[in-house]
Amino acid sequence: MNKRFKEAEKFRYLILAVQRHGNKLLKDLLKEIGITPSQSEVISVLKNNENITLKQLGYLLICEEGSPSRLIDRMVKEQLIERIKDSADSRFVRLKLTKLGQEKYSSILEIENGVYQQLENIYTNTELQKTNELLDRFISDTSLSEALNKRGFSC
Repeated sequence: MNKRFKEAEKFRYLILAVQRHGNKLLKDLLKEIGITPSQSEVISVLKNNENITLKQLGYLLICEEGSPSRLIDRMVKEQLIERIKDSADSRFVRLKLTKLGQEKYSSILEIENGVYQQLENIYTNTELQKTNELLDRFISDTSLSEALNKRGFSC
């Protein structure tokens, strides 16, 4: 380890550790309702962006790099979402939550709110805002930043 970069290296590993810990926590909680963190993100995005195309969904997701087609195929099989032919252009398929997907969304909100409450028990709102500002700077000018902006999280 180069002592000059000690804090930068620690920062990198802290991001990895926090991401791993947070994902494990969310994964364990979502397992109780039979879905994965990636599936919960798709459900949440579709709830807030009804009838979008696979390509549009891909631009909004943080959990998947590239096209989420395999994830969507699995979710269609599990009857969480359905594909609907576009009425204006049959070459396009739109994605929509099924009744089961809608039901899962309610459970996802409860679980996510519990996680957010845990974060608010650990950090003040000011600390969360400052941390968000620091992390926003790290991903600025990336497609991830664009995806967050499109979802209403100004970066």
